[in-house]
Amino acid sequence: TIHPKKKNGLATEQVTGILRPINVIFDMIRGTTGVAIVKIKNEEFVNTATEIAKQTDSELFGPQDEYIKAVKLFVEAPDQRLMSASGILLFNGLVRRLLDTRRFAVNYIQEHRDVIIGSRLEKPIIITGLPRTGSTMLYNLLNCDPVSRAPRFFEMSQMANPTPPVTSREARNNDPRIKAVEARFEETERLYPRMWTEAAASHYSNPNAIEEDLLVIFHSFIMQLHVPLSGGEYRKWYEDENNKQFAYIYHRLFFQMLNQAWTPDSHWVLKAPLHCTYMDSLMEQYPDARIVITHRDPATVVPSWSALLESYINWSYLPYACDRPTFGRYIADSLVLCANRLLEWRKKSNPKQVFDVVYTDMIKDPVAMVESIYAHFDLPVTDEFRENMREWIATNRQGKYGRRKYSLEDYNLTKEQMHKEFKDYMDTYF
Repeated sequence: TIHPKKKNGLATEQVTGILRPINVIFDMIRGTTGVAIVKIKNEEFVNTATEIAKQTDSELFGPQDEYIKAVKLFVEAPDQRLMSASGILLFNGLVRRLLDTRRFAVNYIQEHRDVIIGSRLEKPIIITGLPRTGSTMLYNLLNCDPVSRAPRFFEMSQMANPTPPVTSREARNNDPRIKAVEARFEETERLYPRMWTEAAASHYSNPNAIEEDLLVIFHSFIMQLHVPLSGGEYRKWYEDENNKQFAYIYHRLFFQMLNQAWTPDSHWVLKAPLHCTYMDSLMEQYPDARIVITHRDPATVVPSWSALLESYINWSYLPYACDRPTFGRYIADSLVLCANRLLEWRKKSNPKQVFDVVYTDMIKDPVAMVESIYAHFDLPVTDEFRENMREWIATNRQGKYGRRKYSLEDYNLTKEQMHKEFKDYMDTYF
């Protein structure tokens, strides 16, 4: 067991229930003998991924070599010497559920391939951009349009089988999977206190609330959560923009699966900042997508995103295992990469398909911003839509679920540094 120095380290929360004595025994045995009685089940997970890949029709989903590679690199990436027993159990549970979810979805899509392939998402609105740029607020506002549809957490999450998909608005609101995911939330919050409430101060999640389609990308093991504390091979694979076609084919088929069961009157609304890292792969599957890109000063984005990711990885690692300056440095580098890729893609994109939203402009008058987006895409804004947006704004003030404090100083970074490193991005949008 490595016991890192407390200076600059991230203090982690104490687990409860049976997990606490498990951690004590695990740390005692590992500390005295070097033997870890709880481990990441690498071989089991890779074997399962290989089995799923063999069952997947490559003519429909494309080659699955990168899927197997993604699982292998992901489960081998974390430094288990820095992880607690409860963190390893949490990690194992996540991986196992993600594998099961992909298997459920693949089997269902293959069993109903004709009707699913024939169900196309027409001109979806897809929100992307750097994280922590107001995209969640915008996502909720666009979801206020009664003729649109955005996916709910329970429809995509690994916490419940996504098949069969819901067939109507009424069926969705009464779906038994909502209670199943709520129970999983409650169990996790009990064993890992404040896991969801702490994250909610930055990004609120609820089983029956709309959520980022990032959850579907997770089924392909594209996850940034453990990258900062992982080996370099997974990071290299994660940042490679040329190997994600398999994930976006799966993403498209997954949403075609949802769409064939219940097609919105007008269009889908999706949102994931991650997409800006792989824009070519996204657009290859959604060539007529209407893209909305959100922007905010990187000097705010970097510490805010770092703090949110900390709240998620907190539970997997020993106290102070995460060196915050190293963590923040990685986040800054990864977001510079995203910003530069976005700028390159923006140069070759069709201006009619893209709309840029600067955070400071949006918060002055959110409804007017949505009206501008709709005007750009030649979509009507109804009185009902406007009223829904005003109601959402009135009942969802900033900080409703708490506020998480963050600053560049937490990561030994400065505003001047960030503006210099994001110079091209700053010059373009600010």
